[in-house]
Amino acid sequence: MWLLPLASGAFAASAFAQSSVTLYGVIDAGITYVNNSGGKGLIAAQSGVAQGSRWGVKGGEDLGGGTKAVFQLENGFNVFTGRLGQGGLEFGRQAYVGLSDSGWGTVTLGRQYDPIVDLVQPATMNGNWGALFSHANDIDNSDNGFRVNNAIKYVTPNFAGLSAEIMYAMGGVAGKLAQKSTIAGGLSYTNGPLYLGAAYFYAKDPALQFADGNFVANSYAGNLGLTPGSSNGMGAFGYVGAPTSMRVIGVGGTYAIGSALLGLNYTNTRYTDATGVSGNTAMFSNYEAWGQYSMSAATILAAGYTFTQGSTGYNSVKPKYHQVNLLADYSLSKRTDVYLMGVYQHAAGGAMADIYDGFPAGESGTSVQVAARVGIRHKF
Repeated sequence: MWLLPLASGAFAASAFAQSSVTLYGVIDAGITYVNNSGGKGLIAAQSGVAQGSRWGVKGGEDLGGGTKAVFQLENGFNVFTGRLGQGGLEFGRQAYVGLSDSGWGTVTLGRQYDPIVDLVQPATMNGNWGALFSHANDIDNSDNGFRVNNAIKYVTPNFAGLSAEIMYAMGGVAGKLAQKSTIAGGLSYTNGPLYLGAAYFYAKDPALQFADGNFVANSYAGNLGLTPGSSNGMGAFGYVGAPTSMRVIGVGGTYAIGSALLGLNYTNTRYTDATGVSGNTAMFSNYEAWGQYSMSAATILAAGYTFTQGSTGYNSVKPKYHQVNLLADYSLSKRTDVYLMGVYQHAAGGAMADIYDGFPAGESGTSVQVAARVGIRHKF
């Protein structure tokens, strides 16, 4: 990243205020192979897997007394086509402004990540190495498949390694305060090599509220119901449709031992009135263990396993997904690396394998799906 100090007064109202803006970005490109997408093999040029391709600006203004104004605008894009990501939004990844104080914490308003992403994602393999390693279809949003609009977030200062955050997003529907709203919160603790995070997330009308995220490709199943033993061609989200609410609880942690980093996490996600069926609750529990080891200053190897166990009230369907993740990463410099990824998923309980529906491929025609990727990433 390049820090661009701005002259005092150039972008500040006061001649005594000090402002700074950082321009940054990531360009991630590669080739992904999937053995079975709707019964056929697929080779695709794909942008943003280890990290979403992006550029952004962030900065602040010192207001004195330990208080400063802060902001961040972050754009996602496809490096192969030049198209905007996140449903075509100009700043679809993040867009917020707020105030930060060393004594009382930080308040921000705008389009933001939720506490599951902020606090639990750091303990996941996908949070460290990309979306291909997400829990089945990112069913719990631990891979930030969507962001939260109209959000107000408060993060406390760090107290001896402990911090907390809360979020509330307004639905903006006249006379219906709860409709399309979100409430969430969580805690994190850091002590040397140890990191722990836990979070709670609850959203009303998620298919409407997060229409540019994971629900885009899946909400059309909302009132179709389910075919017994079938996920309607959309992996785990095929059992969800357009629910009335989404609730996620997540916990996780990492521990560094020499050149190794070990991670564990658990999430439980509940969708109420799933697939448009009143009283139908779809639940998914994810159990993940992973680790990485630095073979040298330039080479990292990583591996992980995730078990996803689902259940639905409708037809008593119980999909299951076993997923093995592998990675090798080699740094060419501090800002450029090349990587090789592999994922094997085996589905059970009548489900078809689907590593991440539409990213880059559709559901497998069998209970097994394999994906491999080679890519290059540059940060600036």
